[in-house]
Amino acid sequence: MLDVRTPGEYANGHIKGAGQLNFYDRDFEQRLLMLKKDQAIYLYCNTGYRSKKAATILIRNGYKKVYNLERGIMDWYRNNLPIVADPNAKPDTKNRMESDEYAALIESDKPVLIDFYAPWCAPCRKMLPMIDELSAEYKNTISIVKINADASKKLIKDRQIASVPYLVIYKNGELLFEHDGFIEKPELVSVLNKL
Repeated sequence: MLDVRTPGEYANGHIKGAGQLNFYDRDFEQRLLMLKKDQAIYLYCNTGYRSKKAATILIRNGYKKVYNLERGIMDWYRNNLPIVADPNAKPDTKNRMESDEYAALIESDKPVLIDFYAPWCAPCRKMLPMIDELSAEYKNTISIVKINADASKKLIKDRQIASVPYLVIYKNGELLFEHDGFIEKPELVSVLNKL
């Protein structure tokens, strides 16, 4: 079993017995292909994106018994399956939110756009500048809040969020909009302008 996330992600919670190989390392593919071809290889990351790419590399190179945890460890955790954290792990706390804070946030009488993201998520990183721009552009009419999925694991589990990026807009506790995955600025602006 191989966790293809970063060492920090691995330290903050992984499946017991899993090895770790950082997908973002320059020599990732070279090290991945050192695995024995005759053994079953089980791959996972947070959402299944990086591990799917790793599985593709293995299959392309003749590996036959390759398995990917499709929705990653986020889904594993959401389903109450065991996760092991290293004793010296330093949990991410930036943009952390608890369930009670979230419940109060979505009750606002001003529309609230909430961006669930993760620091390791490529589409999230690509959207971050756009979210910051919109935060400035709509500061008088719409509250825009970023919530780090890694730092807010209990909230992610309570809300049954399966992947990031995930955007929602609430007003007075009513869900007005939700979008799973990457979204372009013009599409989001169109939604915000309707509000």
